[in-house]
Amino acid sequence: MKVAFIGAGRVAEVHYLALKDIPEIQLVGIYDNNKEQSAKRAAEWSVNIFDSVSNLLADSQIDAILILTHVDSHIELAQACLQAGKHVFIEKPVSVNSTEIRGLIKLAKLNNRVIMPGHNYAYIPEFTRMKKLLSNGSLGTVRAVFVNYVIQHPENIVKDYAGVIDEVMIHHTYLITSLLGVPRQVVAGAAETAWKNHPVEDQGWMTFDYGIATAHAFCTFGVDDISNSPWTFLIKVIGTEGTAVVDWRSSVFLRPLGTLPIAIVQYEESYTNELLAFKLAIENGRPLTSTMEDAALAADILSAAQKSIKTCSFVKL
Repeated sequence: MKVAFIGAGRVAEVHYLALKDIPEIQLVGIYDNNKEQSAKRAAEWSVNIFDSVSNLLADSQIDAILILTHVDSHIELAQACLQAGKHVFIEKPVSVNSTEIRGLIKLAKLNNRVIMPGHNYAYIPEFTRMKKLLSNGSLGTVRAVFVNYVIQHPENIVKDYAGVIDEVMIHHTYLITSLLGVPRQVVAGAAETAWKNHPVEDQGWMTFDYGIATAHAFCTFGVDDISNSPWTFLIKVIGTEGTAVVDWRSSVFLRPLGTLPIAIVQYEESYTNELLAFKLAIENGRPLTSTMEDAALAADILSAAQKSIKTCSFVKL
């Protein structure tokens, strides 16, 4: 399968590394409106540079496009790719507007193409195991779910990103809804930012109400956890009959990649796993673990969370 990247920024680095482990998928070209960035990546990766999106889409050898740009351009690019007959992978968040996401779902069906959101955390094997234990009743009745992300990010790294709720807690949201479904209501909050020039939150939290169960999501770019059992990234499900945990700290080493200051093996492998899932969905129709419908639901929940912050209240779903 031959693919091309639209966007050659930090997340493209992670996808390129993932593709090196998948010989069945070949990167054949890139486009980025930053010509200097395109030239740098093309030299590093020995791939072609396209001088426009239209020329990239006109290339008949390309089966699928990975859209790795800023969220503001996702919908327009995805529409063009689908109309050109390409399968589409879109980095998270797909959009902050669920109506736009559902429009892409319809367009993909109309053109008989696969469209997949970049919900890579759902492709960590330990999370698959967690879902199985929950669904088969091994954990009993779930009473609490916790998803924590604690990784310091310098302001110069995140200056072009949104606040952590929309930018990072999309992960928390699709993971929690994958486990428990649609919450009854959500309440959220954001800390005053410690960044000097970037006027968005660097720390936020959400609580999802499921009646007998609650799910608690926390994210900070402001600090690292340097304890002996750090919450770098942690998912914990607590039920009446058992507990399941996903923890990123099992394998780490000193090599930065993308926006992260260290190499977190489970995180990097999740990109390989999701791209393999993308390939199998295209070639064999295998169902995706996390779908565009999940992306639309996550957008609705994050919209409710932002409303909760503004109104200091629970918001019903």
